[in-house]
Amino acid sequence: MIVGVPRETASRERRVALTPHDIRGLVAAGVAVVVERSAGLGAGFADADYAAAGAGVVADRQAIFGRCDVVAWVKKPAFELDSMPLRPGMRLVGFQDPIARRDEIDALRGRGIDSVAFELVPRIDPPASHDALSAMSRFAGRLAYAEGRELLSPRDRPLRVLILGCGQAGLAAVAAAVDHGDEKPTVFGNRAEQGAAAFACGAGVFVPDTSPDRIRDHIEREAPDLICCAAVHRGDRAPLLLDADALDALGAGAGAGAGAGAGAGAGAVVVDLAAKAGGNCVATRVDTTTTLANGVVVTHRSNYPAAQPRAASVAYGAATSAMILRLLGSAPHL
Repeated sequence: MIVGVPRETASRERRVALTPHDIRGLVAAGVAVVVERSAGLGAGFADADYAAAGAGVVADRQAIFGRCDVVAWVKKPAFELDSMPLRPGMRLVGFQDPIARRDEIDALRGRGIDSVAFELVPRIDPPASHDALSAMSRFAGRLAYAEGRELLSPRDRPLRVLILGCGQAGLAAVAAAVDHGDEKPTVFGNRAEQGAAAFACGAGVFVPDTSPDRIRDHIEREAPDLICCAAVHRGDRAPLLLDADALDALGAGAGAGAGAGAGAGAGAVVVDLAAKAGGNCVATRVDTTTTLANGVVVTHRSNYPAAQPRAASVAYGAATSAMILRLLGSAPHL
């Protein structure tokens, strides 16, 4: 098997699919690796590091796609895949955006080219070693919470926080709230058994009901300052949980409630991590921050993990190398 790592071309992407540490492990397992020049620079890994780990370093992506059985990326390249020398039997490993790219992925499959989508790796507890989505979701939840907090005007009290979704991103947001000294979040999930994980991360309340009416009732009663939306099943469209009525209630209650104190009264913030899957909030727009007429701020930003490219690449590369070794075991002829 020959594995190729092209330089990432997606907007603002600084991660790399495999680190030199991962390549040492793959080479030890009998896998040859070819890396495009400068692929790791954004994450702090020099070409010399890859060469020392046993990878070949090539000047252009054409050589990657022309020589390799498996091509590993973080995000689908910005260039057209049809411009590369694709051939039957290749496997493309990484985040594939399978909802938006369904037709393209089907067309590739028709040509004998398989797309291995990390978005569709089954979630188990604890996450499997090749579950890159869980690893990146933990980065996203923590960083999205911090960004939402920065968008709020200062409060002289701990924030009231609502988390929608109890996957890895939601749980990371819960832990971030606790680390920041905010009130223990209320978490809405869709299964009662998720409560144990939520409480282990520091949640104060867990509600096993994600119906929009129940969420709106909570907003009217508790007036949260910050809502993190992270409710989506892998490979599916995200459910709409914050409708127009909920946003109206959020605007009416911003800064209200017990212990609001001085500095309250500014609009609440909604951070929607599910935007690429359709969004949990009706006002969400991909890669956009919108201030509604009632002062509520709704924001989404793609690719939170790229803000910590080295640490995120280490986590992503571990999952990618684990996936490649699984492919090697299932296809020894490569």
